[in-house]
Amino acid sequence: MHATLALLTSERSRQLIELGALLGLLSGLALAARELSFFRRFGLIVAGLLLAVGFALIIWSVHFGKGF
Repeated sequence: MHATLALLTSERSRQLIELGALLGLLSGLALAARELSFFRRFGLIVAGLLLAVGFALIIWSVHFGKGF
């Protein structure tokens, strides 16, 4: 990865962490809604994808971002 693409400002890094945490929250809600009969299979897929993307954003922004 090119160095300038990986470098994040502290503001952008904080925004990505907030977005990742929001995606984690949404995935938790999708897992909770999975108990409804019409949402079982789709809810598990959505929750898994949201968790993966959310935590990937958090890891990326912490690794390449500047300190707060």
